[in-house]
Amino acid sequence: DFHEAEEVTFLSYRAESLVTIPQSNGEPKKYEEEKGITFAQPNFFKIFDRKILHGAADKALDDPNEAIISKKLALKYFDKADPINEVVKFDNKEYKIVSVMEDYPSDTDFPFDLMLSYITIKKEHEENGWNSIWSDEQCYFKLRKGADVKSIEGRITAFWKKYHGDNDPNRSNQTFVMQPLSSLHFDDRYGNFNYNTISKQQLLAFAIIAIFLIVTASVNFINLTTAEAIKRSKEVGIRKALGSSRSQLIRQFLGETTLVTTIAVIVAIAITYLALSFINPFLDLKLSMDFAGDKMLWIFLVGVTLIVAILSGFYPSLVVSGFNPALALKNLISNKNSSGYTLRRSLVVLQFFISQFFIIGTIVLINQMNYFQDKDLGFKKDAIISVPIPITESPDKTKTNSNARTLRDELSRLSGIEMASLCNTPPASGSTSNTSFTVEGNTESYRTQVKLIDGNYVNLFGLKLLAGENVADLDTAQGFLVNEKLSSMAGFKNPNEMIGKKIKLWGKDLPVVGVVKDFHTVSLHDPIEATIMFNRIRNYETLSLKLNSANIQSTIKQVQQKWEAAYPDFIFSYQFMDDQIKKFYESEKKMSVMLSAFTSLAIFIGCLGLFSLATFMANQKTKEIGVRKVMGASVESIVFLFSKEYIKLILIGFILAVPCAWYVMNQWLNQFAYKIEIGPVIFLAGLVVTFMIAVFTVGYRSFKAAIANPIDSLKYE
Repeated sequence: DFHEAEEVTFLSYRAESLVTIPQSNGEPKKYEEEKGITFAQPNFFKIFDRKILHGAADKALDDPNEAIISKKLALKYFDKADPINEVVKFDNKEYKIVSVMEDYPSDTDFPFDLMLSYITIKKEHEENGWNSIWSDEQCYFKLRKGADVKSIEGRITAFWKKYHGDNDPNRSNQTFVMQPLSSLHFDDRYGNFNYNTISKQQLLAFAIIAIFLIVTASVNFINLTTAEAIKRSKEVGIRKALGSSRSQLIRQFLGETTLVTTIAVIVAIAITYLALSFINPFLDLKLSMDFAGDKMLWIFLVGVTLIVAILSGFYPSLVVSGFNPALALKNLISNKNSSGYTLRRSLVVLQFFISQFFIIGTIVLINQMNYFQDKDLGFKKDAIISVPIPITESPDKTKTNSNARTLRDELSRLSGIEMASLCNTPPASGSTSNTSFTVEGNTESYRTQVKLIDGNYVNLFGLKLLAGENVADLDTAQGFLVNEKLSSMAGFKNPNEMIGKKIKLWGKDLPVVGVVKDFHTVSLHDPIEATIMFNRIRNYETLSLKLNSANIQSTIKQVQQKWEAAYPDFIFSYQFMDDQIKKFYESEKKMSVMLSAFTSLAIFIGCLGLFSLATFMANQKTKEIGVRKVMGASVESIVFLFSKEYIKLILIGFILAVPCAWYVMNQWLNQFAYKIEIGPVIFLAGLVVTFMIAVFTVGYRSFKAAIANPIDSLKYE
């Protein structure tokens, strides 16, 4: 239909798939592939770069029951790199391996180790599946040169009508967008086969944080170098007296700074190698430093070394090289002569601005994470596990889960299980099903989530009935159960008014038998959605079990025994409900850990800056402190003299950090439908933390200056 498409390929993905390897003399080997498998068309290799190691790419996947396997999986399944003509089994069908492809790279969003020919399931799949959209079914096309994407987008509505007609209810409220492959990894609206996206804004934020840390470290170097410059005054005087020019001295000090920076980069590389062993598993990445093949890495390291060396060394070299040789040789250079005190204080304010910005941001992030954990989701989740129910093929080739109800009833009789329920998904799930529906007396079409449940679902998860009654424990639907969001969306202010109203959905025209209080079906990123629940045994894919907390592990072992007896060809697995919900906020949790690490680093760098200022003040006020002590000043009054300066700088940094942190963190919170409010307590907490860190940092240096013997500071030589 679109002549602009040079190649088109379709993928039907199956995450967390069970693959079995038939054995001639025993039980088949079973492998749970977390990354899943995909049904693909042969022209996949004309669009995507994936090298074929054995066999032919041009004819692979052309015929039914063919498979392409990766080298890694070939070794895992068959202990050899070339398993051509070997057989793998998926979903009760056998597939002959016709080609071996290279392993997918670590940074791909197409993590396919096993590709099966789509033509195998094409007829069955298109008869049953083309009336809806599923996120794991994706179509990719390569455009011809000069093709206009906007033109294609504009014709898709007509394309849809051509195959679905004008009155298709699924068309309601839908728009069509062409997504460039280059945005696949960064667009969280649609996701990818890794179920992992990161926005470019987040990457930019991390880059800005890195720049902030480098700038603050450079600021510290400037502060420490200029604060201690007086100790090199005689060296500078001698060099100038012997004929050194200022430019030679500047080059000398810049060379010293470059040497220090180079050593720091080498140490950083060593630390990075060590850190990657923790970062990679934490972020589920495979980052590495390839010094042999990555030219950009060398350019980056050399560039950073030079920029940081110049940024941190140029100003101190100007200050030190500008000393008057006569004054330097007579030891008459003081910190008052070495200018830049105002600049040093400004730089310390900048450091405290950055540190307090990070501290406030970390406090907000942690509070939001605690809010996620404590928020009432509208259902019970403690001591509840979800066990997958395999969909098997009956002798007449239809999909079935006939053992599910029998297994549920058997498990319900175990002493360690309080209740059991069959459903397609728990109340809150990463997998959702949406469709359109109409209510009698109203021609308007609405969108809703659909949950397929049995009669125990409401009681097991503690859903609260507001009107009517629960659905009966039947195999097929006799009525609908809806949430109050759907009731109000359909125009009924009182839930009781919704009872008995007929809803038309999926070819069913059934009355509403009950209305439940709203509960969260997805993460707190999104508002509560309208939800319809009803019986449909053939779509039950999850067995939810409420466990007695007395002996959970023993009960799970009993569940496993009965489950494996019912499904001997599959691998048993389970997941606690609260762990499933925690996965909703996995990226935020990781970000909070990373931001805490960045904040700790920023605070440490800020402490160095504060220490440098304290050192500078101690050097500058040595004789003043001596005079004050001779005149009877106490240690406490001298420490307070130092503290006034720090407190003033901290407050200035705090005043600058508050509006910036408030704006940035509000922008971050706006991605959540349910969030905390940023109140004054958060800012005060940030200020208190900063004060405590400052007191701890400068306390030693201030106290040391205050208790020094005044004789040492007042004598001339």
